[in-house]
Amino acid sequence: MAKKKSASGFNMAAEIRGLLEENRDLSGKDVYTALKKKFPRKGINESSCGVAFSGARKKLGITQPRRGKKRKTAVVKLKPAAAALKVNLNALQAAAKFVSEVGDADKAIAAIRQLRSLQIQ
Repeated sequence: MAKKKSASGFNMAAEIRGLLEENRDLSGKDVYTALKKKFPRKGINESSCGVAFSGARKKLGITQPRRGKKRKTAVVKLKPAAAALKVNLNALQAAAKFVSEVGDADKAIAAIRQLRSLQIQ
């Protein structure tokens, strides 16, 4: 539904747009004081003026760019390295002998995985 034209001819939003077209750097308080000076007998509500000011800035394309929020990056704690595990010398020698018999470390690892899947405990 369209708004009716006021009897006094005062349209706060249109006046604010006019002020902002003249000077785009005006703040909300500056616009409010300018309206009070221009229309001293009108009872201008400061809150309504602020809402109309914000809407007029949006219509005229006077907006500040949005800034992204800084987000903290997640810190990933690494598991201890395999070298940190205590391995005895006999186990290393047995593993070296097994790798030499199989021929390749990748084949040895595949054989160990297959052995683990076959064992029933």
